Amino acid sequence: MNGSVSLRSSPVLLFNMQNRTTSSLRSAIATVLLLVAASPAWSDDLSDARLRASNGDHAEAIRLFERHLQTARPSASVYYELGGAAKKSSNPALAALNFRRALILDPLFDLARKDLVETNLALGVSSDFTDWKTGVASKVPLNPILLTGVVLFWLGLFILVTGFHSRTRRFWDVGLISIGAVLIALAWVCDPRVNLIRQRFIMSPQGCEVFNTPVENSEKVTKLPQGSVVTAISERGRWIYGQLPGGARGWFLSEGLESVIPTK
Repeated sequence: MNGSVSLRSSPVLLFNMQNRTTSSLRSAIATVLLLVAASPAWSDDLSDARLRASNGDHAEAIRLFERHLQTARPSASVYYELGGAAKKSSNPALAALNFRRALILDPLFDLARKDLVETNLALGVSSDFTDWKTGVASKVPLNPILLTGVVLFWLGLFILVTGFHSRTRRFWDVGLISIGAVLIALAWVCDPRVNLIRQRFIMSPQGCEVFNTPVENSEKVTKLPQGSVVTAISERGRWIYGQLPGGARGWFLSEGLESVIPTK
């Protein structure tokens, strides 16, 4: 009797398993189709933007580049192309901002640095490349430094934990750990995505007025032109207390400022 029930239920179980397998397969296919459908949308915006830029329609190219960057992974080359389109459309502030963003993602991007210097001259602001961290990042690839530091740190830690060293070289483990930690810290500190996270770019054509206190009718310290870069230290409502080019400090309104590192 039990054997008969088991034989009868086997086709039902097999049918249920087939249904589950078919359902899972359909879900997987639907996911793949969604990804495939989304990918051309990203690439179409970028392709259209490049086509518009090559045809001289820079305003539309800017719109398409910006739309692409809202959904796609940040790319130094795309930010550079956006900056180039803005430069050709006589929008030096937007050009300078995006050349900076290209350099943040790729500090060795010499073309972006050259165009940023030229755009800053057009805006009448200085190019702030004097910081030692910026100098290191612009001359030495940071990823190999970070990778070397990680390898040396873990190698030294392995030798220390396992005791795999001779008595005459018993300090090698500590040395490797120390050198690895220094290299990791150097790569971290010099990474523009870390040390420039508080920078704000003045986009307003009227520039930015700087005050002694966070009150609009207080004493004015100076007025910074469009294209200047300030570093936010603290915030109080609409007001930001920050460092100005040259090292001075003061209060300024957040309106008309853009984060150098995009929030998206």
